[in-house]
This record gives sequence, C-alpha cells and structure tokens, in this order.
Amino acid sequence: MNKKDKNKVSVVDFAVMSTNIENIGDDVKEIKNALKEDYVTKTEFEPVKKIVYGVVSIILLGVVGAIIGLVIIK
Repeated sequence: MNKKDKNKVSVVDFAVMSTNIENIGDDVKEIKNALKEDYVTKTEFEPVKKIVYGVVSIILLGVVGAIIGLVIIK
C-alpha cells in the first residue's frame, strides 16, 4: 500500500466512525426519552410500594391470626 491508499482508507474509516458516533448519539437520545416516558421514578413508586406492602401485611396478619385461632380453639 502506498501513502495515497492509506489516506483514502483513513478518510473512509473516519467517515464510518463519524457515522457510528452519530448513531450512538441517536440511540442515547431514544433511551433517555424511553426512560422519561415509560418508566416510573423511585419517588413516584414509593407511595404505591407502601400501600401494597400495607395491604399484604394485613392479609398475612389475618391468615396467621386465623391459623393461631384454629390451633388455640382445638
């Protein structure tokens, strides 16, 4: 390979790398938009978590209380 061919390869490589970088930037923008639109933040989820944990705790407490009640009655 002579010097002229090496320069052509580097120009082509640079163009390919530049295009890849632009594509990566577009992908990052899409991911950021998806995170904003499709996912819930931790602060938004906290009240829901507390409610669900509370309801599950009450149900489990009732089940355990019923089992203990059956054991004590017999």
